[in-house]
Amino acid sequence: MVTPLLVIVAVLAVAGGVVAVAAPNPRHATLGAFAALVLAGLIADPLPSAAGLVARLAGAALGGWLVWMALRKAPATAAQTALGWAGSTGVALAAFAIGWLAATAFAQALASSGAAAGDILGQTLGGGSLVDRAAIGAAAALGVLATAPVIMPRDGHRLGLGVLLLVAAGGLLCAALGSALADTLELALALLTALTGAAVAAVTAAMLDGSGDLVLRDALARELAVHHRAADEAHPGDTRSGVSE
Repeated sequence: MVTPLLVIVAVLAVAGGVVAVAAPNPRHATLGAFAALVLAGLIADPLPSAAGLVARLAGAALGGWLVWMALRKAPATAAQTALGWAGSTGVALAAFAIGWLAATAFAQALASSGAAAGDILGQTLGGGSLVDRAAIGAAAALGVLATAPVIMPRDGHRLGLGVLLLVAAGGLLCAALGSALADTLELALALLTALTGAAVAAVTAAMLDGSGDLVLRDALARELAVHHRAADEAHPGDTRSGVSE
């Protein structure tokens, strides 16, 4: 009964990633990223130990809370992915399916190569666990969703949420390929999540205090605009045709 529930949890984690990149409201996007982080910590076969689970949940809660608190002055809408809701959902579903199929093929290769390869790369995936296939599918989906805000950022806050999604994807891959994670690794992932959330919160707060919004502006473009404006003010008699009055 646990396996189908964890597969559903993996799908819900991907849905949180879609909200994180597609929601116009930055607060809603933050809640989506927080949901993806929390749910990603639950997707493992076998389930994490109590200590590891508490550590992951605490790291996700702290990171999400810090980002949420930094949005007190945030506008109601901000830049989201150009794909929109439908495009982001379609891309996430395609990536999830590709990850699932790749994990299935990988499991079959392990089974045909013997137990030694399975011991090296994870007995659970080698045994064909549906939970680990779902974890790899969710990791692929979250990684693809994070690509646009990380590589082509238009919004500093959304860039940070993309990094948090990558952290969640990394945790899912570690859990799927390494079976049960040691408590020390769970603690390391929790600290990484909390520190990443703190960095995103600091950048978000600085942008809101400095410019009042979350838009990333090209510093070189601003400098050229200032020089161009200064040149126009220095030659007020010039026209577009270059003829002085």
